[in-house]
Amino acid sequence: MRRTFGIVLAALLIVACQGRELPDLHAVATDTRETKILDLAMKRALIDRKIPDHGLLADPRKVILSDRNLPADWEPRLAGIEILVMTEAEIETRASRDGDFLFLYVSELSFPDSGTANIRMHSMWARAKDSNVVYLSGGGFAVIYQKTGDTWKEVSSASWIS
Repeated sequence: MRRTFGIVLAALLIVACQGRELPDLHAVATDTRETKILDLAMKRALIDRKIPDHGLLADPRKVILSDRNLPADWEPRLAGIEILVMTEAEIETRASRDGDFLFLYVSELSFPDSGTANIRMHSMWARAKDSNVVYLSGGGFAVIYQKTGDTWKEVSSASWIS
């Protein structure tokens, strides 16, 4: 029965997509797990305040996040916090225009296997071109998540300061 259902479903999908490209079901799954891990890391950083120097963010309700290592279609979804995703060039321009500020970036987002996720998030100062300030702050965290059923749970973490 199960095999017959699968064959019928596949046939219906082929007929429905006739003349069109078939959807990449793996890509959809990858986007979903990347989004879930990024959402968990952003919650950890900003709601739980576990990103080093959280108190030095100019406005913890309006945070700048570099687009480095982020999926192009990821949309931040953190209630009560506006996350502005910017390119490195946009961050540099803003610092030169408005002055130095602390921003966040992801240095690693990987999935060693289907049930494990690794993420590293950092806080770092964007400096204006004419800034002479040397910052002894910033840092980051690394988290390993394991998937149990449909839920990702933190199983290991480490933090550091610069």
